Amino acid sequence: MNRNLPFHWFGLFFLFPLGWLVGCVVPPPVHDPIRDSNFQGPPLAVARARPEAYLQTWVRWGGVIARVDNRREETWVEVVEQPLEANGYPLRAEASAGRFLARFPGFLDPAIYAVGRSITVVGPLTGTVPGQVGDYRTTYLVVSVELHRLWPERRPPEVIYMPDPFWYGPGYPWGYGRGFW
Repeated sequence: MNRNLPFHWFGLFFLFPLGWLVGCVVPPPVHDPIRDSNFQGPPLAVARARPEAYLQTWVRWGGVIARVDNRREETWVEVVEQPLEANGYPLRAEASAGRFLARFPGFLDPAIYAVGRSITVVGPLTGTVPGQVGDYRTTYLVVSVELHRLWPERRPPEVIYMPDPFWYGPGYPWGYGRGFW
């Protein structure tokens, strides 16, 4: 049974431009201040020298979590500052400009926001708080966190040992000392 179906020019002229338009609609890139390499906030060392001059200035700082303190309505995270890569990831460096406190609304689980994890925060600098690290008295700068990223641990790639079948040795069915042939 051979049926000749009529070719619908209307479908071709309607669906092709519609498909082309849908394919061209690309959402604009979402601005992510954490990954913004052109972020214009002051570094921690500069803000520590004159904290009153930078109150309510937005900052992008990161580092390694040293302590998590959950309070009734918020969580304070003490961060040992580290310089940031262009994408916002804290570099593990020997030098640090000091420590700062990141103030988060609500509860953060200390098992997830664990000591030693890398974090980057963005928000306004809202003040200073006296503190102590061991016997050393210090003043922490406080950031009210608007955006943050808890970074996954960077691990070196795993090396999987694959034995060479052309190398002879113990553990191969043809025994030690005998070649492949």
